Amino acid sequence: MSSRTTAALILAAGRGERLGADKALVELGGRTAVERLVRNFRAAGCAPIVIVRQRGAAALPADLAATIVEVDSEEMVESLRCGLRAWTDDPPRSLLVTPIDHAMVGASTIFQLENELRTAGDSQAVVLPICRGRPGHPVGLTWNVAVEALDPEVTSLREIIRRDSDRNRPVFVEDGWTRRDLDRPEDLDAARGHLAGLVPATELMARHRSRRSFLPKPVGDAQLSWIVDSARHASTSSFVQAYSVVAVRDPERKRRFAELCADQAHVHEAPIVLAICADLHRLAEACARHGAVLESDSLESFVQATVDAAILGQNIQLAAESESLGSCMIGAARNHPVELAELLGLPPHVYVVFGMTLGWPAGDPLPRTRMPLEAVLHLETYDVSRTEAVLDAADASMRADSRAANARLAAGERPVNETRGWTDRMAYLFRAPNPPKGREHLLAALRARGFGLRDPEQRGTDRVPGA
Repeated sequence: MSSRTTAALILAAGRGERLGADKALVELGGRTAVERLVRNFRAAGCAPIVIVRQRGAAALPADLAATIVEVDSEEMVESLRCGLRAWTDDPPRSLLVTPIDHAMVGASTIFQLENELRTAGDSQAVVLPICRGRPGHPVGLTWNVAVEALDPEVTSLREIIRRDSDRNRPVFVEDGWTRRDLDRPEDLDAARGHLAGLVPATELMARHRSRRSFLPKPVGDAQLSWIVDSARHASTSSFVQAYSVVAVRDPERKRRFAELCADQAHVHEAPIVLAICADLHRLAEACARHGAVLESDSLESFVQATVDAAILGQNIQLAAESESLGSCMIGAARNHPVELAELLGLPPHVYVVFGMTLGWPAGDPLPRTRMPLEAVLHLETYDVSRTEAVLDAADASMRADSRAANARLAAGERPVNETRGWTDRMAYLFRAPNPPKGREHLLAALRARGFGLRDPEQRGTDRVPGA
């Protein structure tokens, strides 16, 4: 057996029918998928590299420095056998196997897997990347396990993995591309968006702007799931996790959602609308399991759930923007909270804190200048002496932003009022009596949803039936 530590086997014989393109040759960050994957295997110290291709498939780039073998079958297990036979005369000690679908897996992840294979030595081992509780690719196999695939009775790599759990070695990673593959056009969009959005978190935050125009492209289920899965690791009070998300794609439900949110055009246009919910329903059920009744009447319970939901929503937006998606938070989701809850089938003790559009942005709106840092950051004590200067700066910034926006207007678009400053706008929005905007009965609606918000002496009365 060769003294080489770990080889790599890339299975790239599929036709890519769902993707609509040869997966090995799609462009990812200025390279083809196969070039990207080979480069990452080499960076992790894996060699030699064998690539299995369908006979008659398009040629791969000439400078890959990999061995290409051809197979006539489209079955992945046949590709695996074909690749293994390339080494039967001089087999490696171990190898990493991956479909080309996982071309986005990073070199650091591959290195972690290769390192675990090295520690296995000559013992039988199956090395599995585990990301957030689920296995993915590449799969590491010592050679004495890999050859089991040459048995014609074996029908899949999964069968080998499950054959003997005692030899399986998990490697816990945070590389989501071990689980996310390139199977459909929306998956390719997600991969390219991820590569385009690779910036430091602080820069990502500073780049934020609300997007109110979207391309007619879908956001895939895998990308949506990954974004929300990432966001749910947000901070949460007392580990309550008092939040839920309802994703709406159905055209008729989305149309009604938009109507209940001031009938805004971008809510209609976005491929997905999210309802970010404060959720005490699970707490009510947890209490019921132990013969208790949820104390939902307190202001603290309401604040806990609302803050949890707000942090989750911000995390979702940052995660989406990190993959080049655009979004806009929709406060108008509170205009008709009871009707919106009925539309979404929300149980008692759940309400929509805000909505959020999500999609691939069309255009790049100008960012709006934020309140000066001096207005937000105070050292040791709150410095009210700054307020006048801060308000003057905020007014000047808003007028400058309006002038810049008007300079970019297309023919026929309505210009922004350049004379109004920030204080003008806030005085209009928050003066007393407050102009009606659909939320005059929000307190009553919240009480109907199971958030009591009563005075201390009233707490515990008039509970939601069945809660």
